[in-house]
Amino acid sequence: MHIHVLYAISLVFYGAGIIDAASFEWDCTNSLGTCNNACYAVNHGLASGTLTYDANKANRGPRRTASGCNRTPCTNTNYNQWGNSCDEYPFASTHEGGAGAILRCVVDTDNDSEGGQLGNFYKKINDGDQFDIFVVNYGGATFCDTPTANNDGSEFRLVNGAFQNAKLRRNMGFMDAVPRISGKKFREFEDENGGRLLLLNQDATIDFVNTQVFSNGTMKTITKEIS
Repeated sequence: MHIHVLYAISLVFYGAGIIDAASFEWDCTNSLGTCNNACYAVNHGLASGTLTYDANKANRGPRRTASGCNRTPCTNTNYNQWGNSCDEYPFASTHEGGAGAILRCVVDTDNDSEGGQLGNFYKKINDGDQFDIFVVNYGGATFCDTPTANNDGSEFRLVNGAFQNAKLRRNMGFMDAVPRISGKKFREFEDENGGRLLLLNQDATIDFVNTQVFSNGTMKTITKEIS
């Protein structure tokens, strides 16, 4: 049985290669564009903050097709002001990814950094495990720094076969996306080394203190929440 990371910190089988009850720490140093995309999607209520790992790599291509990334929008649309590589959130490697994902054009190295970090994390969890994401070193990622910031014209999605600015569906139409709760900030925490982490989940209400975070190949413990 899989243990949901939100509710358990009981066992850590790190030496055996598999960990339970850990969240993913995403270092934005070399992936500011992709972190920015995730922060925008989560804070504006356009994507889930808790994701579910899908170990079946055969599902990733169809999800990228459904999201629109496989249409190479970053080379043939006007959304390419920040790069020519398509980033999507939720990730195509999760069950939440695919149709309706929020897209942003970034530089190749941003996607490479994100993918490498996720790949290392996935080696330590099981297929179907759910996890939350904490970002670190996100300074300069506007939507992480300022959750209430509006779309800068570079956040978009595929709707009815066409790309358009990321919008929320309202009944039969669409409206510009605005933060679901005006002025609400992401929750911030501190780890055992004094590092600060930003939780990409506006719906989580549980106490993350004393839970484990997978960080660049090691496990760290969250020691307090910063009010």
